Amino acid sequence: MTQFQSMKCAEHQAEAIGICAYCGRALCAGCAKPAGTPRLVCSDGCAAALLRNDQAIQLLLQKSVQNARASAFYCYLCGGLSLGAAVAAHFVLPLPFLVYFAAASGVVFVLSGIWYGRTAKKQLPRN
Repeated sequence: MTQFQSMKCAEHQAEAIGICAYCGRALCAGCAKPAGTPRLVCSDGCAAALLRNDQAIQLLLQKSVQNARASAFYCYLCGGLSLGAAVAAHFVLPLPFLVYFAAASGVVFVLSGIWYGRTAKKQLPRN
């Protein structure tokens, strides 16, 4: 059997109650500072760095949603153009391969647009 040793505070050598969410130092009850979140931090510097990290993550999530929406729009546009080209090719240039290829491409683009649109709705940041 393995015996567990209690962790000691990095500053006071007292029993640690947790670790800093940013730097990973062990903290006792006297060292722990509230970070405005359920996470513990050891200093104001760690709290500020943690806040910057949280803001950067939120920005990345927002940009990801914007990219998914732009991709959905692009797919819808390309799908509509491909389906239109399939109809035009059917009447102007009745080559079965060209009509089928353009129609299949249009369907794939539209389905991709639906997928990107649903992905963007699922990724909406919750505040």
